[in-house]
Amino acid sequence: MNELLIKTYQLELGGYRKQTSITDDQIYPAFCLKAAEENTIFSTFRMNPIIKRVYEHVTQIQGQKYLDFIRQSGNFRKVDWRSFIQNDQYGSPEVFDYNIGEGEIQISPVTLRYVKVLCDIIEMYNTDGIKSIAEIGIGYGGECRIISSYLKNRTYILIDLPEVLKLAQTYLEKFDINGNIRYVDGTKNIISEEYDLVISNYAFSELTRDVQEIYLEKVIAHSKAGYITWNSLSYNSFGGYSVKELVTKIKGAFVIEEKPLTAKDNCIVVWGMEE
Repeated sequence: MNELLIKTYQLELGGYRKQTSITDDQIYPAFCLKAAEENTIFSTFRMNPIIKRVYEHVTQIQGQKYLDFIRQSGNFRKVDWRSFIQNDQYGSPEVFDYNIGEGEIQISPVTLRYVKVLCDIIEMYNTDGIKSIAEIGIGYGGECRIISSYLKNRTYILIDLPEVLKLAQTYLEKFDINGNIRYVDGTKNIISEEYDLVISNYAFSELTRDVQEIYLEKVIAHSKAGYITWNSLSYNSFGGYSVKELVTKIKGAFVIEEKPLTAKDNCIVVWGMEE
């Protein structure tokens, strides 16, 4: 299956594309393209081992830890949770029963992670001033759907590989998104523009160093605020930026703990928070 995916992918690309990240391994983007184009694959894409390897691997216990933090904030009502669980309508993710304090719901641990990021954004930033959000590394568009369902009438810019963008577009078009979504191919020349907030769930820290430099110059340097969940994969494998180096590259940035901690060395780089 993987060999066939790679051959098909190389034919469509007209050759091999230089690797840009840990997940840009031909197999993952090839599968994303197939899932975007074929309904039978899309219908179960979130249970596929290729996707589970990349992001659909949050455990039931980790999901409960995310939920514990979310509930402590008191930010969300039952009506919000009814919206959040809609993320799991497509792709057949693994869902579990969780108690949100107003009864039980069935939701995937990955979706709970996305809700936790939204919860942090609400707690840390003046969301009334956030009109444009750029996301570096977008998964299947799940974080975008969660944030857009709560922070309405925003412009949301999704930046990733073209194949990943196609899967996200296929997914997000299933919903009536209250806002403007733009898709930006991260393998092409990115035009600099101003953003109110840039976010990245582990993706920036999995890019090669030269691609990290492009995003720093073209995206991050032009964002008033940011929330980057960082891991050490690129630093260990590609010579990517260490978290200490990254903080020196972003004006006003500092490190906070990842709660709950999902892996050794993980942390969150933030800037532009409310005083």
